[in-house]
Amino acid sequence: MSVEIVPFRRSIRRDGFRCGKPDLDEWIDRYAGQSERSDTTRTFLALADDDELVGYYATKAYELDLDDAASVYGVGRRRYPVPAMLIARLAVHEAVQGKGIGSLLLFDALQRLVDVSRSIGFEVVVVDAIDHDASVFYRRYGFTAFEDDDLHLFLTTKQLKLTFDNT
Repeated sequence: MSVEIVPFRRSIRRDGFRCGKPDLDEWIDRYAGQSERSDTTRTFLALADDDELVGYYATKAYELDLDDAASVYGVGRRRYPVPAMLIARLAVHEAVQGKGIGSLLLFDALQRLVDVSRSIGFEVVVVDAIDHDASVFYRRYGFTAFEDDDLHLFLTTKQLKLTFDNT
């Protein structure tokens, strides 16, 4: 199966998407379009050959509060919140889980964030993993958990650029 990742389009059917996490299923079906129109997120869709939705991710601007910044940079280093980007959601249809689509989506998201980093300054990419398995997935790609929450992870922009400059 070939997969193409495209920017959100209202014309793509989303109501049959099932990843096994009801919150992620409901978000893509009911709220993704609204978030796009209000410019709060940018959503990208993974489409199979027949334009069937097999996965998606959403990104948005974010800001680390001082406690999270201390977790990344050490206590007392920061006086102001840290600019960041958030991979707000990432999901793969349960019929194609385990076939590399999640990795493809994450790679696409990170590559787009590298491109964004050339125009907009941010210091870290943050994810809030939905569960332990998702946390393990992100850790395989270099994300590190914040000190106080195994499901809240980050990758510095420097690490991100080093990774993509070497690929």
